[in-house]
Amino acid sequence: MRILSRQSPVLLFKESTWRVLKKWKQSRFKALTLNGHCPVRFRHLPYYHPLPKSWNSSARDIVCRVADEFCKGRFPFLSYETVTLGFPPPWHLDFVSGKKWEMAPNGELEIVRHDGSDVKAPWELSRLQHLPVLGKAHVLTGEDRYREAAKTLLSDWIDRNPVGMGVNWTIAMEAALRSISIVLLLNLLWPLRPQESPWLEKVTRSLWHHYLYIQAHLEFSHIVRGNHYLSNIVGLVWLSHSLEARSVTARRRSYQQLVEREILYQVYADGGDYEASSGYQVLVAQLFTSVLLLLRADKVEVNTSFRDRLERMYRWMKTLADPQGRLPHVGDCDDGRVEWLLDDLKQMRSVSLPERDSLRVSSFIGMGETLFGSAASEGVTDSTWYELKPSSRPVPTTSAALASNLSVKILPNSGIAVSQFGVAEITFMAIPNGIHGKGSHTHNDKLSIILRLDGEDLLCDSGTGCYSRDAARRNYFRSTAAHNTAIVNQREQNDIPDSPRGIFSLGNEAQVSPIEEFMDGEYRCLRASHFGYRKIGVVHTRFLKLKATNGILIEDTFSGSTKNDVELHFHLGQNWKVGPIESQSTEMQISLRGTRNAQLRVRGCDSLVAEKRPAQISRLFGNSIGGEEILVRLSGSLPLTIYSELIWEE
Repeated sequence: MRILSRQSPVLLFKESTWRVLKKWKQSRFKALTLNGHCPVRFRHLPYYHPLPKSWNSSARDIVCRVADEFCKGRFPFLSYETVTLGFPPPWHLDFVSGKKWEMAPNGELEIVRHDGSDVKAPWELSRLQHLPVLGKAHVLTGEDRYREAAKTLLSDWIDRNPVGMGVNWTIAMEAALRSISIVLLLNLLWPLRPQESPWLEKVTRSLWHHYLYIQAHLEFSHIVRGNHYLSNIVGLVWLSHSLEARSVTARRRSYQQLVEREILYQVYADGGDYEASSGYQVLVAQLFTSVLLLLRADKVEVNTSFRDRLERMYRWMKTLADPQGRLPHVGDCDDGRVEWLLDDLKQMRSVSLPERDSLRVSSFIGMGETLFGSAASEGVTDSTWYELKPSSRPVPTTSAALASNLSVKILPNSGIAVSQFGVAEITFMAIPNGIHGKGSHTHNDKLSIILRLDGEDLLCDSGTGCYSRDAARRNYFRSTAAHNTAIVNQREQNDIPDSPRGIFSLGNEAQVSPIEEFMDGEYRCLRASHFGYRKIGVVHTRFLKLKATNGILIEDTFSGSTKNDVELHFHLGQNWKVGPIESQSTEMQISLRGTRNAQLRVRGCDSLVAEKRPAQISRLFGNSIGGEEILVRLSGSLPLTIYSELIWEE
């Protein structure tokens, strides 16, 4: 309601008209599926160009071992331990809470129930992203058991999920991602054998139903739209190119144009996804990449602006990624994928939950490097499935002297600055609220910093935690207190609704200034402000003062004219611990122990109090591990400046 109240009457009229039209489309969808007619046939496109011999034994083993688990009725997921569900599995079960959704018309089901269940669990299973893994194992080994397992699972899903019935037919995004998985499987099993014709007919009918369902349930809005609507139209591109019939073929170009326009709408000019989330950056980039590869397979050219903006998305990820291809957790991350790549399968297969990180995406970044002609470091193995070859251009080398120099790169639209020097990498965030203040995946992370030393987080983002399974936990992880920034008078930067039904909404109070870069003597400075506390007469401005040494200076200035309580939060990475805390008049000195020794010094007034507190770090959706944070409290009359200095041993 808060979002609707800010819209113009004209926009509200357009939105209401669209919703009436959508209702009509949904009633027409029911009629079309009830008549039993299926006018389409499957159209194979060479999306994959598998070269099994190019895969080393380790990569082949990872794919096949994960596929073996599926064959045994054990289902590995990126976000969960391998779950024994049986073969075939129960498709309507939240396998974490044990709660089920009944088989009822989709319009009668409540998907977010606030009873400890999370609909993402059955949705994740029913995206059927295990099917292409089985298909790849079949291609790599030639063993029919993988082929038969994939066919059995897909047939069972179709039988147990009648179109329009049950929790897996409740939103178009899930239908779109599932339809892509089905088409990918068919590509990997192609050519089908004569005796498989009845199975292909059954699957084609299901794809036709998916096509009709997505058309009738588009998650479009004139007011707010994001990755859900994008996945819908990407699914329609996939289905219109994979099904043959006059009515479908005629729409191919229009669906492509929708996607080409949407990348310019949802992705900033600097390559950042406008939902203010590094996790959704990966999902959205994968959606757009799948369209580029599909159209390439169909020998269809894409708009130059589409290709350019997608390339910038990969540059954005490369800018923020560490040498191992890990992105910092910014905003929400629910580990969504279009297709599981080798990085994902490696973690599912051999990495324990506490050590996993769903934003370890070197394979995906490497695919982008090969796709756009730059030298690939990782990801070459995955790229061979799509006949992408690494560039012959030499990889630029960096001397030790150059590595010690201080560099700064600012992503101005995304509101992110990245600085590197020596063993340190600092990410400074003045990120605009997602979807122009209407997004559901924004966190209260204004002016927060992430600091890596030797490739490991010293100061980290807390992550996402969960969505609907626990509203209080959800709200903590997106709160101001969960980020390395300041709180004034216990107020949130953006208001967080108290109601459990508000878990996907957030206020839009915390407008941000652009990040400025300038020199101050020997320091290179970054500065930004946010205005989330303007409602209490306070503006928070943060300066980062950097030089190519073993430390950083942080100056937090709070403008205003009254006495206020201020908190500074410093969340340590999982491999760092808080040591002794010493108070010396107006200065606190706090020892930090991790990959090397470090110290945090805070000064600025005589009321400083610091304490170590337990914290939570979430690197996987639905999971968290224990960590530690430093909380510094003070009370003073504004204007006020607090100085924090982080120093580490060389």
